[in-house]
Amino acid sequence: MMASQATKFPVMVTQRLRLRQFEPKDDKGLHACLGNQELVQYWDFAPCRNIQETRGWVRALAKGAQPETAIAWAVADIKTDECIGMVNYHHREAYSRKLEIGYILRAEYHGQGLMTEAVRKIMNHCIDELKTRRIAAIIHPDNAPSIRLAARLGFALEGGPLRDYWRVGDRFISPMVYSFIAS
Repeated sequence: MMASQATKFPVMVTQRLRLRQFEPKDDKGLHACLGNQELVQYWDFAPCRNIQETRGWVRALAKGAQPETAIAWAVADIKTDECIGMVNYHHREAYSRKLEIGYILRAEYHGQGLMTEAVRKIMNHCIDELKTRRIAAIIHPDNAPSIRLAARLGFALEGGPLRDYWRVGDRFISPMVYSFIAS
């Protein structure tokens, strides 16, 4: 693809957040998420053991958009531009007009509606710009805050548990499928 045809990273702004491409300065903010055992206990990977491991994630996420399959946004405070979380879509199948989303937010920002704001913005982008019809969220059945967020955004429990769907270290996790169908 020629440089003039390259896709520009889709930066989005909400009332309190800026959803932007990851930058090296985001390592501490993302580590507060990915290095926190409590926050990643329902994810499909183990927590980052140290800041260097998280820096590897930041480097990988900062490489840019791959809109045909996946994009991860740094969730940044609009006033300070500090990274407070991440939201993404992945497993996109353009022909079938479907994808999955994921999200994580630093613990000290929970309960303020910030992730609702961020995920809603990404959902709108996926529906309006990518013409997505089906958005799925794969959620561990014990992750009550994530289930409440999905319900607030119009997702419905569709099925599961998906037996041994995720492998984390030497254990397997059986999450549930929640879906949102755009009209």
